[in-house]
Amino acid sequence: MNKQFRNQGEGKPKPPRFAKWLLESFCSYDFLSTALWDLEELFDHNVKTKGLTTAKFLYLLETLSIITHLFFKGKSHYSTNKTAMFKHTLLLFFRNFKRYRSASLINLFGLSIGLASGLLIYLWVNHEISQGNFNEKDSDRHYQVLSSFVTGDGYETNTKGSTPNPLADAMNEEFPEVDYAIPVATNKFYRGTLAYGANKVDAMPQYIGSAYFNVFPLDFIAGDKSNALRNKNEIIISKKMALNLFASSQEALGKTVKFENEKGFDGTHIVSGVFEKPSHHRAEFDILFSYELFRDQEELMKWYNGGTQVHLVMTPGVDMDEFNEKIRSFLSTKTQSSLEILFAQRFADRYLYDQYADGRPVGGRIAYVRLFSLVAIFILFIACINYMNFSTAKADRRVKEIGLKKAIGAHRKNLILQHFGESILMSLLALAGALVLVFALLPKFNKVLNQEVTFELNPEIIFGFLTIALITGLISGIYPAIHLSGFKTVVALKGKLSSGFSSLWIRKGLVVFQFAISIILVVSVLVMYKQIEYIQTTDLGYDKDHIVTFPKDGKLKNDFDDFLTEVKKIPGVLKASHMRGVLPGRISYSQGYGWKGMDKSEDWRIRFYQIQGGYDLIELLGIKVIEGRTFSKDFATDKDALILNQAALDIIKYDRPIGEQFYANRRMHKIIGVVEDFHYQSLRESIAPFIFSLNDGGDNFLVKMQAGLEKETLENVQELYESFNPGHLFEFNFMDENYQAVYVSEKRINTLAKYFAIVAITISCLGLLALTSFSAQRRTKEIAIRKVLGSSGLGIIYLLSREFALLVLTSILVALPVGYYLMQNWLETFAYRISLKPVHFVLTSILMLVLAWLTVAIQTARSTSVNISESLRNEG
Repeated sequence: MNKQFRNQGEGKPKPPRFAKWLLESFCSYDFLSTALWDLEELFDHNVKTKGLTTAKFLYLLETLSIITHLFFKGKSHYSTNKTAMFKHTLLLFFRNFKRYRSASLINLFGLSIGLASGLLIYLWVNHEISQGNFNEKDSDRHYQVLSSFVTGDGYETNTKGSTPNPLADAMNEEFPEVDYAIPVATNKFYRGTLAYGANKVDAMPQYIGSAYFNVFPLDFIAGDKSNALRNKNEIIISKKMALNLFASSQEALGKTVKFENEKGFDGTHIVSGVFEKPSHHRAEFDILFSYELFRDQEELMKWYNGGTQVHLVMTPGVDMDEFNEKIRSFLSTKTQSSLEILFAQRFADRYLYDQYADGRPVGGRIAYVRLFSLVAIFILFIACINYMNFSTAKADRRVKEIGLKKAIGAHRKNLILQHFGESILMSLLALAGALVLVFALLPKFNKVLNQEVTFELNPEIIFGFLTIALITGLISGIYPAIHLSGFKTVVALKGKLSSGFSSLWIRKGLVVFQFAISIILVVSVLVMYKQIEYIQTTDLGYDKDHIVTFPKDGKLKNDFDDFLTEVKKIPGVLKASHMRGVLPGRISYSQGYGWKGMDKSEDWRIRFYQIQGGYDLIELLGIKVIEGRTFSKDFATDKDALILNQAALDIIKYDRPIGEQFYANRRMHKIIGVVEDFHYQSLRESIAPFIFSLNDGGDNFLVKMQAGLEKETLENVQELYESFNPGHLFEFNFMDENYQAVYVSEKRINTLAKYFAIVAITISCLGLLALTSFSAQRRTKEIAIRKVLGSSGLGIIYLLSREFALLVLTSILVALPVGYYLMQNWLETFAYRISLKPVHFVLTSILMLVLAWLTVAIQTARSTSVNISESLRNEG
């Protein structure tokens, strides 16, 4: 009809079709031509000046503005019959809302909290997907090279992306599929201090290739980003660093600063820029240096030295599967002894796909994104079911209206459109309530997640919210629209409902589905809680309480004996030592160990974990020695001694290990002790073979304090640290906090699941209330007769609630096997876990039965208070 008004330009941006459809539906033919002409002219202008996305959004707003004007103030000859029909639907909706105020408000509340839950999860999913999705020049072709080590059990992927230092240059030269490679080196060993005059601050550097800014976002507050680090003596510092050393960011430009580091990176540099990292840039650094400083150190650029991340920008059209196969064994061509394989992963996927198996990404955070997306869909669906049950429960009050419309010629299609219109209006009204809830709950939501999920009303978010609300409205209205419009005219005019067997079981089936989802969520929350409780209370094999850790930086990096001696003299200090790594989790491992009687063709692949530390470390951690002794200054030979755990002894199978030889760290060592197995990693991991050795090169001090004196003791330790190490901040962590941090994801998921379970239960109970109301209305005459015959109120409540108890029992029978399967799979991600017990499911079943019975009892109690004479006068 209106093809002449459509944009025919090939390749030219076109207005949104939905907006044009709205205009064609609500505007008369004569008015439409003028409206489309003006809107398309404005759209073309906005595309040129504001971009396509904004232009489409403004086009839709203008369309809605025109339709609103026609609806309320426009002349009748400017609009179509659909406008009048829409006015009628709107009037009917508000009239029924006012007439059945209580039911409508409960209905609106259910939809609002369902939509609020869905919108919060939508915002969080958007936030998670945006992590690592940078919009720089070449971000869409950005991949990172990762390495996996061959082990006895398959492959272990280095998730930090550390690779040999010369790899970036080699890939630039030898692989035509690579447009260019960007080396990025960041490591705690490069940490140092940055000084300007008397001011000195700790700093974490990062050494970057020249094309770094083509893929990584950094906001320059001062300086020229396009010319940054052209000279290898230039540096770029963070805004925080600039304000610590100078009065302002601008003042920092051109100043000469001194960087001090024990690893050979000392020097003076000129500040050429000041940056601020966006929130979704996850790398930790304060200073950027040119990677040319790395290349200047010949020893560092040997293939056996590593620590550099390699980021690739691929040429367009490269088959990444073929490329990964090509680079898989590349390191073996450079160092024949290499046990590593390489693969490239799209950088934008690194955040969500951060778990690996056999040298390939297999999942990670994406599992939680999918899980809660599914939870959002289910919550929205049970909210829709809630609306369906309320609509059908109140159907007898509108049946004459439907019959009258049919009698005067209304087609079923018109009635279906009317009911869809009402459900969409209710959904949009619920959206307004949901937005209020989202604004109110977002700070709490962020606190639970420990993230900064933002709510900005940009076109993408508005479109997403409206889409969710419209889909919710359509799903909510589909069953009432089909069911209510299907009444026969004669029966409807009599005001009688003729619900058949199938429609009754559909409503009951929907309630079963609602409660089944709620039960699965409650089971999940209970099992997660018990597993987290197990994690908190299980014996780790070492003592994590009252132990503080802090970095071994600055002058204390290599000269620390006097410091530890003085620390031990502080009142409240029980033990003090040092170690490389952090418990739990950040423990180094290696292969290539040897022992008497080993299978030389296979056993060299076995991975042994290792802590290199100081004297008193085992005593400080409270690890039990089951054979031999710990390290002692009384034995000079302990510098070359080892202590194994029970798992290592089970591997090497020495009957009398004390005094036996063990090959590690490229030389022979004597075994002087065996300790009990302890959980040096997460409880997700089985305890593997482990070695303690003495080494002065640890990166953390540990101090065990007397319980109750932590505050005073810590203040004294800080004062001593700053006197030995001027200019270095005393940054400490408690070991028990490190342990809790390992399981923070599980705790957050459990908390979120708890809140969403409450939402699902609330909506499900409202749905049950609707079905109870429907049943009570259908049996009003029966209730009156039973009261005449002497039935008590409790007897009638029992009669009416019995069938709903059966519905909830059916939900339990459906949900418990599903809940068992899901939770068993989740628990299997832990090497050490609770066992699923009947009590977990019995408690859930009792809770849901009690809640359902209370819901039904409240509604049926109201039904028993009917006026007997009026009920018996009713024809039904």
